[in-house]
Amino acid sequence: MRGQNDMLSPYEVCYNVYNPGGVNMNVVQIKNELNIIPLKDFSAIELNLFFSLCAKLRNEDTKKVRFTLTELKELSNYKSTSQTRFVKDLETLYDKILQVTYKVGNDQNFKKFTLFTDYEVNVYDNYLDVSVNENFIHLLNNFELGNFTIFELNELTSFKSNYTKNLYRLLKQFKATGYLKISMKDFRERLSIPASYRMSDINKRILSPSLAEFEQVFFNIKVKKIKRNREVSALEFTFLPQKNIKPVAANNKSDNNAEELQFLANSLHLGDNLENNPLYSALKNS
Repeated sequence: MRGQNDMLSPYEVCYNVYNPGGVNMNVVQIKNELNIIPLKDFSAIELNLFFSLCAKLRNEDTKKVRFTLTELKELSNYKSTSQTRFVKDLETLYDKILQVTYKVGNDQNFKKFTLFTDYEVNVYDNYLDVSVNENFIHLLNNFELGNFTIFELNELTSFKSNYTKNLYRLLKQFKATGYLKISMKDFRERLSIPASYRMSDINKRILSPSLAEFEQVFFNIKVKKIKRNREVSALEFTFLPQKNIKPVAANNKSDNNAEELQFLANSLHLGDNLENNPLYSALKNS
């Protein structure tokens, strides 16, 4: 065990600057397909819990995964100290997950599936067991380059609004280019925006607060409203591109370390030409 006065490696020093307290960074990795499925009526708390489950279920196939309730609270940045409320939130979350169905086929011949199965909460033994429906394995497993979205769980849980959280993961899908153009119809659907919201409401309640929270995540982020016949028909988001990250291999320590190192490099603003950056070299070789 390292002594109190032992010197930290350059990697550990920079890691602790970004991650005070030494808490491990938790990575959420999902197929882009999941970004198309609207998580309707999910509250900010429920989105935190949902993506906490996704983070640990990544590359686990259909295996049942156990969370302690304490662990899940920490992962999801759950604030309330009431155990009764927490358990109720877990129940409400699964009720809403059951409403999130995925349709395969057409209007004459189709199947529908729910994402999770074996959802069991046990307060007395302090755990939640959950597994992925075998029809949904592809959403959290076997990632291919260019067909997945990856983001930090602790970033997502830090945002206040469910709209901000959903916009965050949508923008993360396009972080390599720093460009997203989306029709207003799709934007409303992806973020589950009420039909009663006018553009002024979207500006006030969604765009302005989200962009303010994104200042330290998406650098130089801007949004342009594209109009057709005086109506806003699309939104165009631009921001400084972030270096792409390769898929995380299951049970591959070196890949996980490389992924964490890339997150750290992005967070420290080391730029894309990492191999020629002395600090990156020090981190990599530590």
